[in-house]
Amino acid sequence: MNKDKFLQTGLLEQYVLGLTDEEETAVVKQYADTFPEVQSEIDQMREALDQYAKQYAVMPPEELKSRVMHGVEQADQQSDGDAGAPGPARSGSNWMGVVLLALLIGASLFLYRGKAAAERDLASLKSQYLTFQAECERQKAALQQEQQVFATLTHEATVPVRLHATGLQAPSAEAVAYLNELEKVAYINAGLLPELPAGKTYQLWADVEGEMINMGVLQQRNKGLQAVSYIDHAESLNITIEPEGGSAKPTVEQLVANGEV
Repeated sequence: MNKDKFLQTGLLEQYVLGLTDEEETAVVKQYADTFPEVQSEIDQMREALDQYAKQYAVMPPEELKSRVMHGVEQADQQSDGDAGAPGPARSGSNWMGVVLLALLIGASLFLYRGKAAAERDLASLKSQYLTFQAECERQKAALQQEQQVFATLTHEATVPVRLHATGLQAPSAEAVAYLNELEKVAYINAGLLPELPAGKTYQLWADVEGEMINMGVLQQRNKGLQAVSYIDHAESLNITIEPEGGSAKPTVEQLVANGEV
């Protein structure tokens, strides 16, 4: 029997109440020694019993003492008269009280375990909700970004710039950039650029009056639109192959594609 099935047998409750026989007690101790969580469950049940007892422990009124003592004397007298009666007839009511008390405490333990399980389920649901909420926020931000890009591409001030291969390095190199002078934003689709070896990257440059200004390093794994820096008065756009991380100045002999603005 595995641990989970054992916990459903009710032996733990009986063990804590002292209602298990020698064989059942040995079984409980074996599981407690093997699984720390079983021992922890036992400790929590005992603590719950202690708290239950403390919570409902009320000192009886003084008059109850005399009534109990009077009842005991009467019970002794009746016991003397029923000495020949069978054992259950003499002590049945006492054992009934013990059984009822045990059932009450056992029910309390079951309620405690149910409450603990409900709290664990609630904590799990809260964790799942927070994860779901974070994912929703991520998707919402991504959607807003896509809407912004779409709005830029369809804006009347957006100008597409096609970059063609120069023939110096990759004859099939090609890319399309989108420039919006009004909003000062720029995007490029570099999905048609050939894959580079490790340690190399593509970098975009704007030619402004003969000076090449960095517009950003291109992410090879990103096959969609990438945001790059907008440079005013660019006459042409140029893509070069640079060491990973980019360069401060373009490697002209590694120019793979360019296009006039």
